[in-house]
Amino acid sequence: MTDQQGKDRAYWIDEIAFLEARLNGSQGDIDNEDRAACEEALKAAKANLAASR
Repeated sequence: MTDQQGKDRAYWIDEIAFLEARLNGSQGDIDNEDRAACEEALKAAKANLAASR
């Protein structure tokens, strides 16, 4: 089992909320490198959430 498979839906929902807040600037300024990393992490988190159904 991979790390992502061991996490439940609640984890991924929280992760998506955190990443969206980060991207929306509600957690302070974000530079271009951080923005790109957050966007990739958000895509992965959404995919993992969909797979956890």
